[in-house]
Amino acid sequence: MTNEWAVANVVQNRQVTRAAQVLDGLVLGVIADGELNDREVQMLGTWLSENEAVTRIWPGSAIAEHVRQVLADGVITADERTSLLAALQSIMNSDFAETGAVAPEVAGLPYDEACEIALRDAGLCLTGEFLYGTRSSCERLSEKGGAVIRPSISKKVRYLVVGTHVSPNWIAESYGRKIQDAMALREKGHDIFVIPERRWMEALSGL
Repeated sequence: MTNEWAVANVVQNRQVTRAAQVLDGLVLGVIADGELNDREVQMLGTWLSENEAVTRIWPGSAIAEHVRQVLADGVITADERTSLLAALQSIMNSDFAETGAVAPEVAGLPYDEACEIALRDAGLCLTGEFLYGTRSSCERLSEKGGAVIRPSISKKVRYLVVGTHVSPNWIAESYGRKIQDAMALREKGHDIFVIPERRWMEALSGL
């Protein structure tokens, strides 16, 4: 029974991951021209309602909430389309109006570029592959800076640091789960920040 449950859980996770990849593609497609029309918004709403599992993980949860708000009263205004477009561009980490790029370098990584980083006594979790070196060397440097290393995402984590060598298809990688777990905690009101290796290194530059 335990093995059957484990297999079923793996299959479900793969299905959700594939659905999340499809959603990324849909969103990138509808925002590619820098505009949204009613049909595209309604299409997203229908797809999300038919793939509910993907709305339980980030970025699907954030996309679904924005779309739900627009469709809530049955009328889509110009202001709502503009607001939704901006939200989707932010979530996918792309601004097609400025860059003209259909595919961002790394789509949808929810970095907190503006957050203050104070590592002393802060819970810190690492994910991905780092330019600095091995995971153990990154952990040692973090501990030297006063951080408390946490192996997985929990309410004890203040910062999730993502290594520079991250795939554009990060959501399908093993480290993508930590990012999704961090965003799920944030949506529940926990103060957790996702930062790139570059900002982590800046915070430790004096060591």
